Amino acid sequence: MFRKTPQATYFFTQAEHDILESLCAYMVGISNDAELDVSVITIDAFVQQLPKPLRTRIRLGIHLFQWSPPLFIGKLRLFTHLDPSDAVNYIEGWARSRIGIRRQLFRGLRDLAFLGYYSDT
Repeated sequence: MFRKTPQATYFFTQAEHDILESLCAYMVGISNDAELDVSVITIDAFVQQLPKPLRTRIRLGIHLFQWSPPLFIGKLRLFTHLDPSDAVNYIEGWARSRIGIRRQLFRGLRDLAFLGYYSDT
């Protein structure tokens, strides 16, 4: 069961918030907890304004990214529990995948991470 949604976010659950923080940390290269939280809050505010079908796809994509390491790199861990080197390899695998939907999802999540980071700097 998901934990309670953080006070600062409206759309994302705490689990989704944590996944996005981890994604931002790897994709943008930030590690400061305050910066990560601000980035996720910015992403949350942006996603709230999107049409419901797109919000649903983003939510599903986040969970797919979280749960797919066993399929794509053979590690029996969630994305947020991967070692840093495995996480980097996992992300790079999505970026270079032969499967178009994986590349599209990677680009969408990467763009959200950069939106969250650069809109506040």
